[in-house]
Amino acid sequence: DLDNIPPAMIQNCIQEHLSGVPRLNKLEAYYLGQHPILMRKMTKGLPNNRIVANHAKYIVDIAVGYVMGGPVKYEGEGIEDILEVFKRGDITSHDAELAKDLSIFGVGRELYYMTNDANPYPKAVLIDPRQIFLVVDDTVEHLPLFGCHFYEKRDISNTVVGYYVNVYTEREVIRYFVRDINGQDYEELGREQHYFGGVPIVEFWNNEEQQGDFEQQIPLIDAYNVLMSDRVNDKEQLVDAILKLKGVSLGDDEEEASRTIQLLKEYKVLELPGNSDADAGWIIKNLSEQDVEVLRKAIRDDIHQFAMVPNLTDEHFAANASGVAMKYKLLGLEQLAIIKERYFKKGLRQRLKLFANVLSVKGKAVDVSNVTITMTRNLPANDMEAAQMITQLNGIV
Repeated sequence: DLDNIPPAMIQNCIQEHLSGVPRLNKLEAYYLGQHPILMRKMTKGLPNNRIVANHAKYIVDIAVGYVMGGPVKYEGEGIEDILEVFKRGDITSHDAELAKDLSIFGVGRELYYMTNDANPYPKAVLIDPRQIFLVVDDTVEHLPLFGCHFYEKRDISNTVVGYYVNVYTEREVIRYFVRDINGQDYEELGREQHYFGGVPIVEFWNNEEQQGDFEQQIPLIDAYNVLMSDRVNDKEQLVDAILKLKGVSLGDDEEEASRTIQLLKEYKVLELPGNSDADAGWIIKNLSEQDVEVLRKAIRDDIHQFAMVPNLTDEHFAANASGVAMKYKLLGLEQLAIIKERYFKKGLRQRLKLFANVLSVKGKAVDVSNVTITMTRNLPANDMEAAQMITQLNGIV
């Protein structure tokens, strides 16, 4: 009975959802630049540079910017009312944030509700995927049964005193309060009917596996960070070379030796005895910069190749490349965009359906079955090439 879901079921669903939260925390940390290299410890006295080359953020920002280059366009007859609602709710900015969640976490979830102003209208809000989930049935269509959104309740001293749990069914919102998220002492706070004609939570996927755009490249990103950090460490150790003396004494005791070292630093002169055994030199670490650079480029190229997001600062991206040549270089990114677009449109159609349901209650019937959804890429325009083509085809086409 979806109108009276047992607290034990809600608790079990929340626990299963929380089991996947550490993975989402890890993905967010990589996007924010909080990589494991920052926690690395070295032997005392050795250089310990911890360099983060945030390829994760680069991959996400480029992929999102390319796929969501312009606002999503909707074309169809009689959909003006929905487009007006989208405009009032600034759906363009919402879609950009949703696409970012998809690229980082591999999944994005939005919640729909009616505003409380004088002229209420349906609005979409993006919820952190760690605080909301959708429960579906066991059919091949995975139809939504109910959704759950939970978040902390804090007192005046900012201490967590419990959790609000909102359960969304096809007809109503059931609000609970529970002191322990792992317990079953759910206190029902009230019920409120909604008119979306379905569970007002839509889950968007980034791909079939629900993986982020950089998730499979995490080992390569870690390897790049370690390589760059060790490269700088080696440079520091080269600068901190050890002076080797043979057949020479700097002093009879520590104080005299320390004074001699200070004079060496000041005058840059070292006098050696006349015997043949006396010698001075530096003990340094031999560096093979060429080998390190080859390895660095190989790891960097693998990151971009497997993420299918090209390195736009690479020398291969010439400024004078033709439009066709540029498209070939972006072929991998275009394949990634096609997959993301296919799943994104699937969620958008579910959004249109729910918005049409609630507008029909207000007497604004909208048929969204034949709406065409268009997403444009964010590509630089080659105006010179277009002008030359127009000139050549003038009078022919």
